[in-house]
Amino acid sequence: MALDDAAKPFTKHNVPKGNEPGIKWDGEKGFIDTPALADEPDQALWDTIIADWGLSPEKTEIIDGSVHIRAWDSAIGGGETKRMRYYRASIRKKQEGGFLSEEIKALLRQIQNRKPVKRSENDVDYGNRALLCLASDWQLGKGEGGGPEAAIERICTAQDKFIEKVRHLRKIGRGPAVIYVVGMGDLVENCDNHYAMQRFTVRLDRREQKDAVIFLLDRLIELLVKNFPDLEIVMAAVPGNHGENRNSSGKAFTQWTDNDDLDAVAMTYRAFTKNPERYGKVSMPQFDGLIQEDMTITLNVCGINVGFAHGHQFRNGANASAKAEGWWKGQVMGEQPIAAAKILFAGHLHHAVVSEATGRTFFQCPAMDGGSAWFTSTSGASSPAGMLTIGIGTGYDRNGWGDYEIL
Repeated sequence: MALDDAAKPFTKHNVPKGNEPGIKWDGEKGFIDTPALADEPDQALWDTIIADWGLSPEKTEIIDGSVHIRAWDSAIGGGETKRMRYYRASIRKKQEGGFLSEEIKALLRQIQNRKPVKRSENDVDYGNRALLCLASDWQLGKGEGGGPEAAIERICTAQDKFIEKVRHLRKIGRGPAVIYVVGMGDLVENCDNHYAMQRFTVRLDRREQKDAVIFLLDRLIELLVKNFPDLEIVMAAVPGNHGENRNSSGKAFTQWTDNDDLDAVAMTYRAFTKNPERYGKVSMPQFDGLIQEDMTITLNVCGINVGFAHGHQFRNGANASAKAEGWWKGQVMGEQPIAAAKILFAGHLHHAVVSEATGRTFFQCPAMDGGSAWFTSTSGASSPAGMLTIGIGTGYDRNGWGDYEIL
């Protein structure tokens, strides 16, 4: 063998039976044994051993992690012994491009050796977070899907879950600094002029619908004030198409802010202003001087500019996100107030959507109504009811949002 020098001063008879140098090879894989060595072989020595057995080091490789060692003490004369080592490694045939380059091996070792990093409490400003509850498309008064009774039960259940969510976030040390309750439009169903069968299927008149909305909003604020008296609570709203003041031709004929969706939220808040001792931490910027941007509002939520629109003003696009993002781009070009928003929320189309395709983030809220038999009959589509809740603020790592959950 060419490795006689590497094995010196040991001789063949020093090697215990079964540990002699050897190879097993089936043309694709096998193992290879070294002679007795003083030190662990490096890659160059493995290449020499492979070549000594008539294989090509360029076509054969040692499998990582397969090297085993055996050691024994052997007499070398004069009453002395020498610790000798013998190595066995699994080998395999290299295939053209089939095995990993040294570069990717290094990258994979980097992954394997990566230790988990524990986040320090100093890494994130948990205090600069808000939690939003988005009330979208309740359409109270609608007769479908179990009618007002079923809708009210769904909404109350979601409100209860929202209280538990706030409690949970506070318990784990990342509770919000402020709560936003935002009416996203179409809280009422109205009575006519929105679709052909509306007048026939509606169960509540206009005043009854608004009363139900006000009582439900009041219930949520009362739960928040009772359970979290230390938290700031901000109320806001945008007008939907079902809340419009329409004429007999089905057209809105006054101004965009003449809308039952806005009025219901403002009337709920107005009652709180009579008792500042209990509701001093409840505010509504639109009621207290914020300029209403007609059909939209933009609020700075814990350092993040957030826009809100019902969504019926979105026009062209192949799907919900395309319609919203196309409309939003137009607002940016026109330098409208909502152009400053980093995040946009909308409703109207009754199903959940999240899109980050533009570099900004668009969220579409699901609806809380009982569905539409006409829409399902004509399209086959339907979506589950739910209330979108989400955290917003510079205290979130990902684009200013987190804790996304539909209740």
